[in-house]
Amino acid sequence: MISECPHCNQNLRFSDSNKERILTALGKLPQGQTLKFKCPMCRDVIELNPDGLPASSELAGDSALPASIQPAVKAAQKYANTIAVPPPAPPEAPDISWLLSGGEVDSDLVENIKTAMVIVPDESMHDKIAEIIKKESYHIYIPVNINEAIESIRFKDYAIIVYHSRYENKPLNSQDFHKFMQQMSMNKRRYILYILVGPEFQTLYDLQALANSANVVVNDSEVPFLSTILTKLKSDYQKLFRSYCTLLKEHGRS
Repeated sequence: MISECPHCNQNLRFSDSNKERILTALGKLPQGQTLKFKCPMCRDVIELNPDGLPASSELAGDSALPASIQPAVKAAQKYANTIAVPPPAPPEAPDISWLLSGGEVDSDLVENIKTAMVIVPDESMHDKIAEIIKKESYHIYIPVNINEAIESIRFKDYAIIVYHSRYENKPLNSQDFHKFMQQMSMNKRRYILYILVGPEFQTLYDLQALANSANVVVNDSEVPFLSTILTKLKSDYQKLFRSYCTLLKEHGRS
Protein backbone atom coordinates (compact mmCIF):
# COMPACT_ATOMS: atom_id res chain seq x y z
CA MET A 1 0.00 0.00 0.00
CA ILE A 2 1.08 3.64 -0.51
CA SER A 3 3.61 4.81 2.08
CA GLU A 4 4.28 8.40 0.99
CA CYS A 5 2.36 11.26 -0.62
CA PRO A 6 2.94 11.38 -4.42
CA HIS A 7 2.68 15.20 -4.29
CA CYS A 8 4.92 16.27 -1.37
CA ASN A 9 6.80 12.94 -0.88
CA GLN A 10 6.16 13.07 2.88
CA ASN A 11 5.73 9.77 4.73
CA LEU A 12 2.12 8.77 5.41
CA ARG A 13 2.01 7.38 8.91
CA PHE A 14 -1.20 5.35 9.15
CA SER A 15 -2.18 3.61 12.37
CA ASP A 16 -3.09 -0.07 12.16
CA SER A 17 -6.80 0.75 12.41
CA ASN A 18 -6.48 3.37 9.66
CA LYS A 19 -4.66 0.93 7.39
CA GLU A 20 -7.40 -1.64 7.95
CA ARG A 21 -10.12 0.90 7.06
CA ILE A 22 -8.29 1.97 3.90
CA LEU A 23 -7.77 -1.64 2.79
CA THR A 24 -11.44 -2.37 3.46
CA ALA A 25 -12.50 0.67 1.42
CA LEU A 26 -10.16 -0.37 -1.43
CA GLY A 27 -11.61 -3.86 -1.41
CA LYS A 28 -15.12 -2.47 -1.87
CA LEU A 29 -14.26 -0.14 -4.76
CA PRO A 30 -16.41 -0.71 -7.88
CA GLN A 31 -14.45 -1.58 -11.02
CA GLY A 32 -12.86 1.47 -12.61
CA GLN A 33 -13.20 3.69 -9.53
CA THR A 34 -10.54 5.02 -7.15
CA LEU A 35 -10.30 5.95 -3.46
CA LYS A 36 -9.58 9.62 -2.77
CA PHE A 37 -8.44 11.36 0.40
CA LYS A 38 -6.37 14.43 1.33
CA CYS A 39 -2.72 14.25 2.33
CA PRO A 40 -2.48 15.41 5.98
CA MET A 41 0.71 17.31 5.09
CA CYS A 42 0.19 19.18 1.81
CA ARG A 43 -3.65 18.80 1.66
CA ASP A 44 -3.50 17.68 -2.00
CA VAL A 45 -5.85 14.86 -3.00
CA ILE A 46 -4.31 11.39 -3.15
CA GLU A 47 -6.05 8.99 -5.50
CA LEU A 48 -5.53 5.24 -5.03
CA ASN A 49 -6.26 2.35 -7.38
CA PRO A 50 -7.82 -0.85 -5.91
CA ASP A 51 -4.27 -2.26 -5.54
CA GLY A 52 -3.40 0.54 -3.11
CA LEU A 53 -1.03 2.37 -5.48
CA PRO A 54 -1.48 5.99 -6.58
CA ALA A 55 -3.54 6.31 -9.74
CA SER A 56 -0.97 8.78 -11.07
CA SER A 57 1.75 6.15 -10.78
CA GLU A 58 0.44 4.11 -13.69
CA LEU A 59 2.87 3.90 -16.63
CA ALA A 60 1.19 6.40 -18.85
CA GLY A 61 4.12 8.44 -20.17
CA ASP A 62 6.73 7.33 -22.74
CA SER A 63 9.59 8.30 -20.43
CA ALA A 64 8.47 5.69 -17.90
CA LEU A 65 8.69 2.85 -20.46
CA PRO A 66 11.79 0.87 -21.53
CA ALA A 67 13.50 2.40 -24.58
CA SER A 68 13.10 -0.84 -26.54
CA ILE A 69 9.31 -0.64 -26.64
CA GLN A 70 8.83 3.14 -26.83
CA PRO A 71 8.57 3.15 -30.69
CA ALA A 72 5.82 0.50 -30.60
CA VAL A 73 3.93 2.42 -27.93
CA LYS A 74 4.13 5.65 -29.95
CA ALA A 75 2.86 3.85 -33.07
CA ALA A 76 -0.06 2.39 -31.12
CA GLN A 77 -0.92 5.83 -29.66
CA LYS A 78 -0.79 7.39 -33.14
CA TYR A 79 -3.15 4.71 -34.48
CA ALA A 80 -5.51 5.15 -31.51
CA ASN A 81 -5.71 8.88 -32.17
CA THR A 82 -7.06 8.20 -35.68
CA ILE A 83 -10.04 6.21 -34.36
CA ALA A 84 -13.21 8.20 -34.03
CA VAL A 85 -14.39 8.28 -30.42
CA PRO A 86 -18.05 9.13 -29.78
CA PRO A 87 -18.56 12.17 -27.55
CA PRO A 88 -19.29 11.39 -23.92
CA ALA A 89 -22.90 11.41 -22.80
CA PRO A 90 -23.86 14.49 -20.80
CA PRO A 91 -24.21 13.98 -17.02
CA GLU A 92 -27.67 13.35 -15.61
CA ALA A 93 -29.57 16.19 -14.00
CA PRO A 94 -29.03 16.43 -10.22
CA ASP A 95 -31.48 14.91 -7.77
CA ILE A 96 -33.48 17.77 -6.24
CA SER A 97 -35.95 15.68 -4.27
CA TRP A 98 -34.36 17.04 -1.09
CA LEU A 99 -35.13 20.59 -2.25
CA LEU A 100 -38.78 19.85 -2.96
CA SER A 101 -39.20 18.19 0.43
CA GLY A 102 -37.48 21.05 2.25
CA GLY A 103 -34.67 18.84 3.55
CA GLU A 104 -30.91 19.05 3.27
CA VAL A 105 -28.39 16.77 1.58
CA ASP A 106 -25.88 15.69 4.20
CA SER A 107 -23.53 13.93 1.77
CA ASP A 108 -22.91 17.03 -0.36
CA LEU A 109 -21.48 19.55 2.05
CA VAL A 110 -21.29 23.12 0.83
CA GLU A 111 -17.59 23.99 0.74
CA ASN A 112 -18.08 27.73 1.17
CA ILE A 113 -20.03 27.27 4.41
CA LYS A 114 -18.27 26.08 7.57
CA THR A 115 -19.46 22.66 8.63
CA ALA A 116 -20.04 21.13 12.05
CA MET A 117 -20.41 17.45 12.96
CA VAL A 118 -22.66 16.49 15.87
CA ILE A 119 -22.30 13.02 17.45
CA VAL A 120 -24.65 12.81 20.43
CA PRO A 121 -26.75 9.72 21.34
CA ASP A 122 -29.63 11.45 23.10
CA GLU A 123 -32.03 12.65 20.40
CA SER A 124 -33.36 15.60 22.37
CA MET A 125 -29.89 16.89 23.26
CA HIS A 126 -28.66 16.22 19.72
CA ASP A 127 -31.45 18.32 18.21
CA LYS A 128 -30.84 21.14 20.70
CA ILE A 129 -27.10 21.26 19.89
CA ALA A 130 -27.72 21.10 16.14
CA GLU A 131 -30.26 23.94 16.35
CA ILE A 132 -27.83 26.16 18.29
CA ILE A 133 -24.95 25.56 15.87
CA LYS A 134 -27.17 26.15 12.82
CA LYS A 135 -28.04 29.58 14.20
CA GLU A 136 -24.30 30.32 14.17
CA SER A 137 -24.38 29.82 10.35
CA TYR A 138 -22.82 26.35 10.28
CA HIS A 139 -23.89 23.48 8.04
CA ILE A 140 -24.67 20.40 10.17
CA TYR A 141 -23.47 16.92 9.23
CA ILE A 142 -24.89 13.93 11.12
CA PRO A 143 -23.02 10.63 10.57
CA VAL A 144 -24.88 7.32 10.70
CA ASN A 145 -22.18 5.66 12.81
CA ILE A 146 -18.61 6.12 14.05
CA ASN A 147 -16.99 4.56 10.97
CA GLU A 148 -18.85 6.98 8.71
CA ALA A 149 -17.86 9.89 10.96
CA ILE A 150 -14.17 8.98 10.81
CA GLU A 151 -14.19 8.45 7.03
CA SER A 152 -15.95 11.78 6.55
CA ILE A 153 -13.28 13.63 8.52
CA ARG A 154 -10.57 12.10 6.32
CA PHE A 155 -12.06 13.68 3.19
CA LYS A 156 -13.78 16.84 4.46
CA ASP A 157 -12.82 19.77 6.67
CA TYR A 158 -14.90 20.49 9.77
CA ALA A 159 -14.82 23.68 11.82
CA ILE A 160 -16.64 22.19 14.83
CA ILE A 161 -17.06 18.63 16.10
CA VAL A 162 -19.34 18.00 19.08
CA TYR A 163 -18.94 14.54 20.64
CA HIS A 164 -20.73 13.07 23.66
CA SER A 165 -18.61 11.03 26.05
CA ARG A 166 -21.27 8.28 26.36
CA TYR A 167 -21.77 7.72 22.61
CA GLU A 168 -19.95 4.37 22.42
CA ASN A 169 -21.03 3.13 25.87
CA LYS A 170 -17.49 2.57 27.16
CA PRO A 171 -14.74 4.65 28.82
CA LEU A 172 -13.96 7.77 26.77
CA ASN A 173 -10.27 6.97 26.27
CA SER A 174 -11.17 3.61 24.73
CA GLN A 175 -13.78 4.96 22.30
CA ASP A 176 -12.73 4.70 18.65
CA PHE A 177 -13.81 8.19 17.63
CA HIS A 178 -12.12 9.92 20.55
CA LYS A 179 -8.89 7.97 19.94
CA PHE A 180 -9.04 9.03 16.28
CA MET A 181 -9.28 12.69 17.33
CA GLN A 182 -6.38 12.28 19.76
CA GLN A 183 -4.13 10.77 17.06
CA MET A 184 -5.03 13.29 14.32
CA SER A 185 -2.20 15.24 12.70
CA MET A 186 -1.97 18.80 14.02
CA ASN A 187 -1.99 20.12 10.44
CA LYS A 188 -5.68 19.22 10.42
CA ARG A 189 -6.52 19.16 14.12
CA ARG A 190 -5.61 22.79 14.85
CA TYR A 191 -8.43 24.00 12.61
CA ILE A 192 -11.12 21.92 14.38
CA LEU A 193 -12.96 23.08 17.48
CA TYR A 194 -13.41 19.75 19.31
CA ILE A 195 -16.15 20.02 21.95
CA LEU A 196 -16.67 17.18 24.43
CA VAL A 197 -20.07 16.98 26.14
CA GLY A 198 -20.87 14.72 29.07
CA PRO A 199 -22.20 14.53 32.64
CA GLU A 200 -18.69 14.08 34.08
CA PHE A 201 -17.36 17.40 32.78
CA GLN A 202 -17.27 20.82 34.43
CA THR A 203 -18.15 23.36 31.74
CA LEU A 204 -15.18 25.42 30.45
CA TYR A 205 -12.78 23.62 32.82
CA ASP A 206 -9.56 23.94 30.78
CA LEU A 207 -7.71 21.27 32.76
CA GLN A 208 -10.35 18.65 31.88
CA ALA A 209 -10.30 19.75 28.24
CA LEU A 210 -6.50 19.48 28.09
CA ALA A 211 -6.51 16.05 29.73
CA ASN A 212 -8.97 14.83 27.11
CA SER A 213 -7.31 16.45 24.04
CA ALA A 214 -10.36 18.69 23.51
CA ASN A 215 -10.73 22.43 23.00
CA VAL A 216 -13.50 22.66 25.56
CA VAL A 217 -15.72 20.48 27.76
CA VAL A 218 -19.41 21.12 28.46
CA ASN A 219 -21.60 19.51 31.10
CA ASP A 220 -24.96 18.14 29.91
CA SER A 221 -26.80 20.68 32.03
CA GLU A 222 -25.04 23.63 30.32
CA VAL A 223 -25.83 22.58 26.73
CA PRO A 224 -28.55 25.31 26.45
CA PHE A 225 -25.74 27.88 26.86
CA LEU A 226 -23.70 26.46 23.97
CA SER A 227 -24.24 29.56 21.81
CA THR A 228 -22.61 31.80 24.43
CA ILE A 229 -19.83 29.25 24.90
CA LEU A 230 -19.14 29.21 21.15
CA THR A 231 -18.88 33.00 21.06
CA LYS A 232 -16.27 32.92 23.82
CA LEU A 233 -14.38 30.03 22.20
CA LYS A 234 -14.13 31.73 18.81
CA SER A 235 -12.81 34.88 20.46
CA ASP A 236 -10.23 32.92 22.49
CA TYR A 237 -9.20 30.94 19.40
CA GLN A 238 -8.60 34.09 17.34
CA LYS A 239 -6.45 35.59 20.10
CA LEU A 240 -4.41 32.42 20.56
CA PHE A 241 -4.00 30.98 17.05
CA ARG A 242 -4.77 33.63 14.43
CA SER A 243 -1.25 35.09 14.27
CA TYR A 244 0.31 31.63 14.45
CA CYS A 245 -1.78 30.24 11.57
CA THR A 246 -1.13 33.35 9.46
CA LEU A 247 2.61 32.92 9.96
CA LEU A 248 2.41 29.26 8.95
CA LYS A 249 0.60 30.12 5.72
CA GLU A 250 3.18 32.80 4.90
CA HIS A 251 5.84 30.10 5.05
CA GLY A 252 3.87 27.61 2.97
CA ARG A 253 2.79 25.50 5.92
CA SER A 254 -0.66 24.56 7.17
